[in-house]
Amino acid sequence: MQAHIRIVAVLYVALAALAVVAVDLRIVLIPAASASLVLVAAGFLVFRRLSGAISIHWPALKESTEPASVIVVEKTPLQFQGYDQELIVAVHARHLAELLACSVLAGVTLYFILFSSIFEGLAGAVRVGAYETELICAAGLAVLLLSLRWFAERLCLRKSHYTVGYLLGRDAGFFYRGVTYQFFDTNRERRGGHGPLPGVMQDNALLVLFDPKDPDSNVAHSAFLFHRFAIFLIPARNRQQVHTLNSDTSPVSERQS
Repeated sequence: MQAHIRIVAVLYVALAALAVVAVDLRIVLIPAASASLVLVAAGFLVFRRLSGAISIHWPALKESTEPASVIVVEKTPLQFQGYDQELIVAVHARHLAELLACSVLAGVTLYFILFSSIFEGLAGAVRVGAYETELICAAGLAVLLLSLRWFAERLCLRKSHYTVGYLLGRDAGFFYRGVTYQFFDTNRERRGGHGPLPGVMQDNALLVLFDPKDPDSNVAHSAFLFHRFAIFLIPARNRQQVHTLNSDTSPVSERQS
C-alpha cells in the first residue's frame, strides 16, 4: 500500500514541476482530478459493502499447568476458555464525509477546467503566485493520495485473508508508533511485517490482512484509514461455514490463532 502511494506521489510531483515550468496548472490538475474520481468510484465497485463481519476460529484452552497468556487487540482482552470460540471481526467504513468532500473538490475542479469559461476568466484576471501554486498543488496531491488510499483499502478487503499477528517489538516515538509483528499464513508458515499501532500500549497482538497468494504482502488493521475494526469473542457455532466480508469474492478462511 505504501509503495503505491510513494510512486503516485513521485509522478504527481513530476507533473506539478512540469506544470510550473509550462505555467499551466491544467497539466497536473486534470490528471489528478480525473484519477481521484476514478479511484473513489472503483473503491465502491471492487468492494460494495460498507460494513461486514468475518469469523476466525479461536481454539479451546489446552490442559496445562501453566496459565494461558491473555491476548489483547484494540484494548480488548481475548481469553482462551475450555471450549472453542469464534473471534468476530466487524469492519465498518468511516471518514466517508471527508472522502465525499475530496470527490466534490475533484469534480468541481475538473468541471471548471474542462467545461466552464469561468476558469479561463479567472486565470486571466487573477495572478497566481508561487505560494498559491504550491497550495493548489498540495491540495491536489492530498485529494489524489486520499482517493488512492481508499481504493487500496477496498481492494485489500476484497482479496485478503485474516489472522491474528503477535507483536515482536515496538518503535520509539511519542505520537506515531510502529510495531513489528509475526503471523502464520494458510500453510502455517511464519511470516512477518511492520505497521503502525498508535496510542495502544496495552495491545500485544493485532489483526493481519494478507494476500493468500503472497503472504509477504500484508497489512495490519491499524494501518487502515477509511475502515474501523471491532472484535469480540462468542462461543463457537456448530457449523463449518466459511465467513466472508463479500460473498462475490474469494472467501476469508477461518484461521486458528
